[in-house]
This record gives sequence, structure tokens and C-alpha cells, in this order.
Amino acid sequence: MSCVVSRRVHLLPLLLITNLPLVAQPPMAVLNGHVVEAGSLQPVPGAALQLLPGNASLTAVSDSLGQFRIAAIPVGHYTLVASAAGHDTLEVPELWLRAGKQEEQRLVLSPASKALGSVTISAMARGQLQPLGVRTFTVEQSLRWPATFFDPARLVTALPGVAGVNDQANHLSIRGNSPNANAWTLEGAEIVNPSHTGNAGTATDLPTLSGGGVNILSAQMLGPSQLLTGVLPINRSNALGGILDMHLRNGNMKEQEWTLQAGLLGIDVSTEGPIGKGGRASYLANYRYSTVGLLGAMGVDLGDEAITFQDLAFHVALPAGKRGEFKLFGVGGTSSNVFEATHDTSQWKVDKDSRNIDYASSMGAVGASLRAPVGERTTLSSTVAVSEIDQQRSEERLTADYSVGSRFSADLSERKISATMQVEGALGARLHWSAGGSATERRLTSWLNSDVNGWLLRPWLSGRWILGEHWQATAGVGLAHFTYSGETAPEPRVSVEWRLAHRQKIALAAGMRSQLPQWQSFSVNGWPLFLQDRTGLTRSQDVVLGYDRSITEFLNLHAEVYYQQLMDVPVEASGLLFPSQTAFSMVNVWDEAASVPLRSTGTANNMGLELGLERQFTNNYFWQVNASLYSSRYTEASGQEHGTRWDGQYLLNLFGGKEFKQVKEVRVRTWGVGGRANFMGGPWNPPLPIYTDQNGTVLYAGDRDWVKLSAYYRIDLRVYLRKDRKGRTGLWVVDLQNVTGARNAAFRYFDVRKNEAVTKYQLGLIPNLSYRIEF
Repeated sequence: MSCVVSRRVHLLPLLLITNLPLVAQPPMAVLNGHVVEAGSLQPVPGAALQLLPGNASLTAVSDSLGQFRIAAIPVGHYTLVASAAGHDTLEVPELWLRAGKQEEQRLVLSPASKALGSVTISAMARGQLQPLGVRTFTVEQSLRWPATFFDPARLVTALPGVAGVNDQANHLSIRGNSPNANAWTLEGAEIVNPSHTGNAGTATDLPTLSGGGVNILSAQMLGPSQLLTGVLPINRSNALGGILDMHLRNGNMKEQEWTLQAGLLGIDVSTEGPIGKGGRASYLANYRYSTVGLLGAMGVDLGDEAITFQDLAFHVALPAGKRGEFKLFGVGGTSSNVFEATHDTSQWKVDKDSRNIDYASSMGAVGASLRAPVGERTTLSSTVAVSEIDQQRSEERLTADYSVGSRFSADLSERKISATMQVEGALGARLHWSAGGSATERRLTSWLNSDVNGWLLRPWLSGRWILGEHWQATAGVGLAHFTYSGETAPEPRVSVEWRLAHRQKIALAAGMRSQLPQWQSFSVNGWPLFLQDRTGLTRSQDVVLGYDRSITEFLNLHAEVYYQQLMDVPVEASGLLFPSQTAFSMVNVWDEAASVPLRSTGTANNMGLELGLERQFTNNYFWQVNASLYSSRYTEASGQEHGTRWDGQYLLNLFGGKEFKQVKEVRVRTWGVGGRANFMGGPWNPPLPIYTDQNGTVLYAGDRDWVKLSAYYRIDLRVYLRKDRKGRTGLWVVDLQNVTGARNAAFRYFDVRKNEAVTKYQLGLIPNLSYRIEF
């Protein structure tokens, strides 16, 4: 007996020791996913999943429901490869896996064509039939690229052909077009401008519908989203510049997670998690309040302007039958900007010093979408969204005794009700077809007109044919009907793609598109009808030639040559009794109102070359170089041709980053550094008019022509420290926008108080320290 007891006593420490880990394990990441077939949305069992770079343990096979899970993944960046018999191989590059958040991936595999055989498709450009003019951006990029401030619009300024108009805001000029030529879609439905402080970064400080200080939808809500340019996919229109096609990611369907973030821009609280059991339903929500607004409410003096904003976004994903998905989504926010003149009138140096300015804005969008199979190889997709933005700006101009000399108010509102529906399927292995339509009601109200509304109705049909071993073609047609003007514009689009040896591809696309008139087109309705037309659609003809080559597994070259011809552009009306007096064209209008009678007889053209060389993030570093050479010109009412306001002529982006990882027993510490250098030609400033005083004395003789502003350059830097521990990831970031403090001209105006033309400059050095934790 004593021998047995003694043996048990001696075994007890051994049992305790064997139950303890011999070596503490570093934190690991988890990847969950679902593999379905395009068209039918049937689960794809037996699909092979692999993370690269990785070893044999970083693989999985989808089960009978198409679901898979890879656990114990060392934190870092990977490429996910999915392959299955009879399907094209799918790659998802630059997938960031960390300890604080379980990654969710929904992979859609296309059946392989017998003519082409199984090919490899990048998920970064997937989902569009057109191979040209599609640029994908992700939340992971917003965490690595400098000075993005989690703003999708600021993020895409690093892409070819995209110029930021002013550092203070996210207005974009795309391929030489006005910021008013762009559009936004959310889950496929068109919405209003989703930005705070729509007057930010403008010369007039008036409200706009083209952007603002920061996007209301934080990039951390985004799934893979796209910037669409050139010959748009057949199911997109109402944009002459580009479309920010934003999609929301699903929340974690396995367990609840939280994200907290604080920085110069704002304080964010985000949560996500499963709804019920079964792993097919989730929620995701994010709330943000501006940091400067919070400090101002606490009594901290932040200078002469008080800027405040807050926003909320949510996304709920629910199953619809066995294979479909139903989504509810919404985003909304309020913002304000208050400037008060100092009471010490001796300190008034410029015109703005003697003015009280109060700006307020509210924006909201809510919608629902459905995607479900309606047959063996047919899928139905539909989205409905209602959105509205209301902006009010009031200004008091004070006299020397601080009394109000005059008042001016400028209100601008837009509402959109948008619905889209499409059915897509396949006939055999060579023909893929889609048909659908969209309907968008737009209602405009401004300080210059009371109420203008009309519907844009657009049915469309498209097909994609596999023509042989190396060729495929796409052809489609849409009809855009605008009820306000009663006109109908055909929008045919075609493309041909030729796959060459050595992972090369050449594509040619051509087509037509159109856009609803800008709000300024309705601001001159007081002119007699014999002077101006009833404003209608502005149309565009586009031709794009593209070339792609995968130089290595992670290094890709892309080039595009494009030509765009704009027609039916509103210009100043001219006639025998009223000849044209100005070189006015709507392509040059942005924030200011139009003040001349208009007729849609003008033209414009944009042409350019874009080159990009990109090394995807692998082996702890990435880099990208892209350049654009372009020309943007317009023809006025008299027939003379000029360069447009947006004719910067060139763009150059150089950026990249490197990470240094240190793995210890219970944590992984990663230092990262990233930088971007941005160079572009300066924009053109509209001619300043003649200024006189109350006695008629000329103060400024006016400009005879447009004034070319100086060339622009900016260097941004990001340094970050990421710490992964079990179940959480912390991230410290220091962002330095405009490291060198370059003085980049924004616009010119005549300042009465200084009695001279003044050049206003964009932002100098802007440091931003932020901290983010996911758990």
C-alpha cells in the first residue's frame, strides 16, 4: 500500500507538469470562409484552400456546406488560393490575418470554360465583366498607406488618374473631369455624397455635392470595393468621371469582436458578431465622434473654427433560404463648422476675419439588398436605397462697429431613391448573360431654385462570350431615360480581351455613358426660355486600350490609354441678339453657381496614358509606382478650344512600405514604415472678375484669362507599431501628412480688405497620432 501511495505522490508532479505548456505559444490568427459557385450559389465541397507563403499546416478543404476553417496561423499578410475541380482558381492577395480579429472570406468560384481551361483570377479585380478601369481598394490598405484617415476617397488618390483637389477635403478629379462628374454607390445602389462638411476645401466656402472634409463611411466598414472609370460595367452609369463602388464587409459569424480607435480625426467604437446559430448571420456597426468636437465641448481652445461631426454605420447579413443572402445597411452623420469674427476689429487682416459663418450638414442612407439563386445556373441580385443630404450655410458680414452689414444664406439639399435589379446566368460553357435595370429619383433644392426632381430609368442587357482558347468578348446595351427633360440616351458598350503567353493580356473597350445635369444647371432658370434649353443629360463616348502583364508571381504591370469625348455640355447660350461674352462651360464648374443662360451645345475631351507597376505585399514589404499623362480640353459657345480647370497634365505616385517582425513567447511585435510621394501639375484658377468699391472705383481690373497655379508635391510618412497577443491586436500609428510642409496653392481670390489678389494654400504639415485595439 505504501508503495502505491508513494508512486502516486511521485506521479502527481509529473501529471501537473505534463498539463502545462512546455513552451509558451505566440498569438495566432484564424481564417473562416465559405466557398460557393458563381451563378447557382451552390456550396463547393472539396475545394482546396491554401495560404501563401505558408507550410502544409496552412491548408484546408471545404466541407459539404462549402465551409472551411484554418486555425493556428502565424499573424501576418498572406495570399489565399482557392481551387476546385472544374472551376477557375481564385486568389485573394494581401490578406491581413491578426490575433485580434477572425477573418471572414466568402469565395465565389466560376465554372471553368472548356475553351479556356482553368485559369487563375485575382479577387482584387473580380466581380466586373469589364477588365479595364477597375481599381480595388480594401480596409487593409487604409491601415498601411499613409495619410488616408480611414477615408475611402482619400485612399483612391494613390491610384492612377485620380487627383485630390484640395488636401482639406476628399473631392476628386478623375481623368481630367470635375469633382461633380463622380458618383457613389453603396451595395450597388446610387446614393448622395456621403461626406461631412461639404464646403471644405472650396474657394467659395459654399456647400457642394461632390465630397467634403471626410467620408461618413469609415474604411474599416468596407469589404473589397472599387473605383470604376472609363467604359463602365453595363450595370453602372450616371457618372462622367468615376464611381466609388463601395461594399460593406460581413461581421464575424462565429464570435463577437470589438474595435476601439482614437486619433486626431475621431474616436471610433465598432462591434461585430453572429446573430443566432448556424454561422450564416452577422452584424457590424461603427460609431465615430470627432476628436476636435469632443475637445471643444470640454472647453479646449482649438482656434478660430469649431468643427464637429459624428456618424453611425451598420450592416446586418442574414440568410435568404439555403443559398441566398439578405442584407440591411445604413449610414448617417451630422457635421458643423462655425467661424466667429474676433471682436477686436483691429485684428481684421483679411475679408474672412470680419465674418460670422455657420455651416451645418446632415446625411443619411438606408437600404436593403438580396442575392439568391433562381435556378440551377441563374442568380437574382437586387438593392434598394434611400439617401439624402441637407446643408445650410449662413454668413454675416460685419462692419467696423461690429454690426451686421449684410447677410447671405446658401442651402443645398439632394435626395435619391435608388433601386437596382439584375438576373445573371449561363447558357452552356461559352455564354454568360445578365439583364436588369435601375431607377433613381433625384430631388434637388438650392438657394437658387426651390425644387427640381426627375427619374433616371435605365434597363440594360449584356452577354459575355468565350470565343476560343485565348479570346473573350463582352457586349451590352443600356437605355438611359431622364423624365425631367424627356430624353433617352442609348448606352452601348463592348470589349474584347486577348490572353497571351507569359501571363499577358490585352483588352480593348468602347462605349457610351451619360450623367444627370449638375445642380448649377438649374440655378439660372430665371432667364427667358428663348435664351436657354431645358437642361438634360450630358453624354460621353469612351475608348480604352489596356495591357496587363504578371512579371513575377507578385509583380504586375498595368497600362491604359483612354480617350473620352463629352457631348451636350451646358455652355453659355449665344445668339444674334445675345452673343456669348464668356468662355463659360459646365465642365469647369465645381462649388460656384452659374450666372449665365445655358444651352447644351458644348463639347469637351479627355485623353491620357496611365502606367502602373505594383508589387503586392509579401515577404513583409510592398511598393507601387504609377504615373498618368493626360490632357483635358473643352470648347466654348464661340467654338474656341481651351484647357479645362482640371487640366493638370501629369500625376505621379511613389509609395511603399516595409514591416519588421519580432516573435516572442506570448506576443508578436511588428514595426512598420510606409511612405508616399505625390506629384502633379497645378490646376487652373478661374479668371477673377473686376472689383469696384461703392463709388465705382476699380479695385481690381480682373484677369484676362485662367491662371495656372504652381505644381503640387506632397510627401507623407507613416510609422506604426503593431502588437499581437492572444485574442487582441493593438496598433500605434504616427501619420505625417506633408512632411516637408510644401506650400501647395489651392486657389486665388480677391481680398477687398487687403486690396489685392491673394493665393490661398493647402494644408502644411499635419501630424496624427492614433491608437487602435481589436479584441
